[in-house]
Amino acid sequence: MAWPSVEIEVEGESYRTSPPVVLGRSRRAGSQDVLAVKTLEGEELYVFKGVYARWGCVGNDTDCTSHRQLEIAVEGGAVVVKNVGSTPTYSQGRQINMVILSPGQWVELALPGVYTHDGRKARVVIRALGAEPPVQPATALCTAFCEAWQIISQLYSWAAGHQLEIPAKQVEDLEHTLSAFKGHLDALVTMMVKVNPDDVHRLATHRTSIELIQAQLRQGSLSSEVKTSIVFMYNDINYLRERLEQKLACRC
Repeated sequence: MAWPSVEIEVEGESYRTSPPVVLGRSRRAGSQDVLAVKTLEGEELYVFKGVYARWGCVGNDTDCTSHRQLEIAVEGGAVVVKNVGSTPTYSQGRQINMVILSPGQWVELALPGVYTHDGRKARVVIRALGAEPPVQPATALCTAFCEAWQIISQLYSWAAGHQLEIPAKQVEDLEHTLSAFKGHLDALVTMMVKVNPDDVHRLATHRTSIELIQAQLRQGSLSSEVKTSIVFMYNDINYLRERLEQKLACRC
């Protein structure tokens, strides 16, 4: 079944996700905690950078954000926003316990203790975006891996056909390609944790190799080990690609 997705906007900064999620305070070192979107188990999915979440209420003070302030879920095809915190949430000046949103509807809320860094009460908007087909983890992993495979193949072709002394323009192109590959590896590490955790360390090692090559590029020189590193990454990624092809029917 395709579940409705939601957009959570806080002072113009937005994050889209699929319920169920929690919106609440996350602990940070120092005097200011943050407002975060979290899983039901408390794992942070996104932190809003433009606001902070107040804590430490005593007595009649209720202007503090709970770790679980709002719970956003799906019930009967609608998005249901519930105040589950120990302090009240308001909408248009009225205290709310629950808001039900059909696709396309939105609600503006005032969460307790959530302020901008210049001291203004933060504007929080939750929108029900309608049904979006979920992306299967295996499908997403195959797509990301094939894109990474295409990039490392380009790097392999470069390593096979170029000398270590290259013009400035080619250095710029190589830096861009390496950055793109590193970004794909970061995404793959996140996906591999759930689908194929045994290979996470190998991908993280390749990321370190890329950073070493980038450091050499910034210094204007490449060592003889660069080609060796690229060839090794190419062969290892090809090995992982073949394993995914057997396990998940990936086709690159």
